[in-house]
Amino acid sequence: MQLQDNYPLKDVTTLRLGGPAKKFVRVKTEEDLIEAIKYARETKMPYLVIGGGSNLLVSDEGFAGLVIKNEITGTNTSKVGPDSFEVNVKSGTPLQELIDYTIQKGLSGLQKLTGIPGTVGGAVYGNAGAYGQSISDHLVTVTAIDPSVITDDSSLLKTKRMQPLTHTDGSTCLEDIHTLKCPLTKEECQFSYRGSIFKKIKYPILEVTFQFEQGDPHILQQEADEIKTKRLVKYPPGIKCPGCFFKNIVANTLPKDILDKIPPEKIVYDKLPAGALLEMVGAKGQRIDGIRIAEYHANLFINDGGNAKTFYNLAKIYALKVKEKFNITLDPEIQLINLPPLI
Repeated sequence: MQLQDNYPLKDVTTLRLGGPAKKFVRVKTEEDLIEAIKYARETKMPYLVIGGGSNLLVSDEGFAGLVIKNEITGTNTSKVGPDSFEVNVKSGTPLQELIDYTIQKGLSGLQKLTGIPGTVGGAVYGNAGAYGQSISDHLVTVTAIDPSVITDDSSLLKTKRMQPLTHTDGSTCLEDIHTLKCPLTKEECQFSYRGSIFKKIKYPILEVTFQFEQGDPHILQQEADEIKTKRLVKYPPGIKCPGCFFKNIVANTLPKDILDKIPPEKIVYDKLPAGALLEMVGAKGQRIDGIRIAEYHANLFINDGGNAKTFYNLAKIYALKVKEKFNITLDPEIQLINLPPLI
């Protein structure tokens, strides 16, 4: 394990923002990941596991602990039915690599996620999706690590089922966890719109198993190419942007008096786009120093040479404007590292 001191986190995020990590390490095997977590626990140092860095806004002060960059990759396929296949993939595998793999094999279910940056683990963590398709749609199981049981004699060969429990107040805990590898079913992952149990508990994802039906590779590639063309317009090459900053809002969760203020044509895939709300409060094209909001999309915050503090402040200004006008609290789609909640 090669630890680096005061590593600039801007070098491993798509936003190219953020101060240094006190310690930084890249891990390429499950054993390396265990060793890194063990080091953090033994030194009583906070730690953060990241993938492609595409959904992170790190403060200018950085992270006063160990940042572990997950580069554990690998994919394999097995046939489980006449037209059904299981694909097992390591969490550090780039998401686009998995998408290309499934398209080439004619497996339908991920092609609409084409162009989403980051890793498979990061996509599962945030239940990434686009154009009505989500990473969880064809997911079967996730295998994660329980860091609390890592000791000197830890073995990745031990496995025990994870049992998440949800209390009446909505909080979640886990019972009967005594081993490292914890397999969770899709239901146990508690997927929601851009959410999962992994946002509530600190269990690094090791690998993911999907099940897909056979499709036509040419049709799947055509779908992917059409989406890639759309995304290139929205995200031109070289843009320093985390994708949409705020989550869209599930329309049926909004009170009728609020929905009545929204033109019906703004509802897409049963979601109210955060960009539509931001546009209605004048966010498009706004700028503070080196941070701007795209002229063509009010939910794209772009780094043109600014810093994390300015980026955060610009997002906060327009989140507050939406709150004042519509009484809707926008929730960031990206992780804020060493930064307070926006609202």
